[in-house]
Amino acid sequence: MSEFKRGITKPNFIAELNGNKYWQQMVNDQDLFIAIRNNYLNVYYYGQSICKVEFVNNEIKWTSHPKYLGQSGKKPMNTGDYLEKIEELKLNTEKYRSEEKEKVKENFLNDKRLCILDVEITFGTEVDAGRRSIDFLAIEKDSIGKIRLVFYEAKCYNNKEIRSRTNPRVFEQIEKYEKALRSHRHEILNSYRLVYENIKELNLNNKKNLVQFIGSESERLEIDDEPRLIIFVDESQIDNTHIQKLKARFGDSRTILKISAA
Repeated sequence: MSEFKRGITKPNFIAELNGNKYWQQMVNDQDLFIAIRNNYLNVYYYGQSICKVEFVNNEIKWTSHPKYLGQSGKKPMNTGDYLEKIEELKLNTEKYRSEEKEKVKENFLNDKRLCILDVEITFGTEVDAGRRSIDFLAIEKDSIGKIRLVFYEAKCYNNKEIRSRTNPRVFEQIEKYEKALRSHRHEILNSYRLVYENIKELNLNNKKNLVQFIGSESERLEIDDEPRLIIFVDESQIDNTHIQKLKARFGDSRTILKISAA
């Protein structure tokens, strides 16, 4: 895996963002999740990055995938007039939304009591592992009071990756996440300590919860290297053989069943 890096190290970038009206509109939009990458940001709506924000030649650069701008092609385009009409940009994503991303947003990202630090976290590419992206990262306190980075993968029950007569593919996915967290612990911790400082500087809408939880002691953060698996199920699926197989592999504490309302 290539080196894991998160955080903005350019003070001028932060200053320009804080003085920009389009940025402030995004920060104040409770439907959006702003994720800090390696000296750039992704603005997410239902798991889709509708805008990438960079700092190029001392200016803010805004780009979006053409499909979110109602255009064809694959090369990122200047977000342009859509900065004035974010609701329309969000509306353009409707047909690209997946059921899993909808459920993650509605059940977790929308819950302002939770301390969500990051979403759509890609650990990189390795010859033996391929590209990996886990759904979200939360800050939690464990049973002995330690503050930990806890990673979550979410699947709907109808996802074939959790069902198999032998070993479902999700076993391998979670094992790859575990390996990345253990072998790159130091750089992941350093990255998220910087991200936390950036969140405070940019007044992102998850700042309040995170500050109340972490305070000024980001050095206290530790990594929980056992990712959790969330399964969205209905009542009839709770005890079937596929769910029991997941529980046998990950245990009850790491296999979280989110039951749909009848």
